[in-house]
Amino acid sequence: MRRVLGRVTPLHVLLVVALGEVSIDRVAVPLLRPDGEPPGWHTALAFFGLFLFYFTGVLATIIVGARCLDSIRRGDLREMVAHAIAAIATILAAIPLFVAMPAQLGVALEFAFGIAVIALVASAFARDADLGSLVGLGILAIPLLLHVANAIGAHYIWPDTTFDGPGPKITQIGVLALAFVALGTPYCFAPRPFSRAVTRPVPVIVAMLVAATGAVISRIWYPTVTKGAALAVGVDLEQGTADPRLALYLLAIATLVWTLASCLIAGSAARRRIGLGLALIVLGGYGFKWPNHYLLPLIGIMLIAEATRRVRDEELAAMPLSSATPPIADAAWSGYITTVTQGLKRTLADVHSLTARGEGGLTSSVIVGEVDGTMVRMKIERVDGSVLALDVVFGREIDEIRGATLAVWTIPDRDHGVNPAGPSAIPAFRSGDTAFDERFKSRGSAEALATLFDANLRARAVASLGGWLAYWQGEGLRYRLYPGHGAPLDQPMPLSDLALGRPASAEQLVAVIELLVEVATRVVR
Repeated sequence: MRRVLGRVTPLHVLLVVALGEVSIDRVAVPLLRPDGEPPGWHTALAFFGLFLFYFTGVLATIIVGARCLDSIRRGDLREMVAHAIAAIATILAAIPLFVAMPAQLGVALEFAFGIAVIALVASAFARDADLGSLVGLGILAIPLLLHVANAIGAHYIWPDTTFDGPGPKITQIGVLALAFVALGTPYCFAPRPFSRAVTRPVPVIVAMLVAATGAVISRIWYPTVTKGAALAVGVDLEQGTADPRLALYLLAIATLVWTLASCLIAGSAARRRIGLGLALIVLGGYGFKWPNHYLLPLIGIMLIAEATRRVRDEELAAMPLSSATPPIADAAWSGYITTVTQGLKRTLADVHSLTARGEGGLTSSVIVGEVDGTMVRMKIERVDGSVLALDVVFGREIDEIRGATLAVWTIPDRDHGVNPAGPSAIPAFRSGDTAFDERFKSRGSAEALATLFDANLRARAVASLGGWLAYWQGEGLRYRLYPGHGAPLDQPMPLSDLALGRPASAEQLVAVIELLVEVATRVVR
């Protein structure tokens, strides 16, 4: 129980109280209000709903403020600008929680809300962002921006009292856009690989139950459903007879529920964060009359934008790691290791090598040497003759699970996949070297990076390093590369030539080790 409570964050609390606010304050209180003098139970319910309304709004405002401070700490300019605009929109939206909203600020809120949505979507674009989530985020913004266009148009262009003018038509288009966005959520936001997500029974069962329940309730209590839809999410259905788009709406709801359930049970924390963001946007609704109608979608867009930049790496790293390299004959590999050992003797002292065989076809080739009294160990692991990983350790060998003083990850090309996860380090930062920052993601101590890499070493690292490099202050440095996983197949080892039995040079690998030696000797003694 304590472990579960330890995982609860303010965002989870916000989700629960927002759900309660929608269920009680928006829906139950108006629907259950009797004629005449309300009984005591209804008065108590109304006060509780009002409490949830204010609690949700205040908590959402605090969360936005905290996330804005986090964006400043991370130091990404685009993210800071987006969160600053979102903070302005949040302040304007939260005014009615404390004082009466001046009429002239209404249009300012709409402008700020629309610009904040655009800025937050733009902040999600990154080289390693998940493409599906990026597309989904852009589509998700369309109904919100349609509302903004309608509100601004009603203020400046057409009168908002017109029943057959552009305003109602734009609202109808916005509602239809909501339905189509919901229908598209599985393709954009569902966990990857998608083929695995669609075979999980729990989301399918939940979605089918919701669809069946919705169909039955709509059939029996249609007038109540129309009132509930208008109160909960601001969607107006036709009165009297069934809305011709009711089947579309039910299908959209069931599809959205499947996506939310799939994200909820996803193994990736970023994917679960996307589901949380979607849920908050849904709970915000499409009414846009009260603070929570603006605050919840803003937080939802923030969460999805942030998770979009991380979810691809998390899901690819969680996939079973297998060798992506061709098998190499033992004789060819033995000759290559001998050549590498000889090449390293010009940099390291007391160099010797050893190849050991383990279970399951695992073979480890280890080369050990010294530089300035510091132990250097290079290990190349193979499975059934195929190279799995290159691991280089300077000084004390530290488990990658332990947080590092500095961690630098290569940003791979999309066709190379993703680097398997390395040691954690905080915060993220940029070195100020454009080429280096385009090639690597840096986390941890900026001072340590400056100590390890001067301008020349940064340029050489950009040209020759892949994988990740981690440094533990005063203890050691470790470099790991998985050929074919976030790195080219033949760098720094000519694996294709070795597999085909062609002559293979060890110079590229030796040059990488020499570079790492230069980096390590600046800090490891």
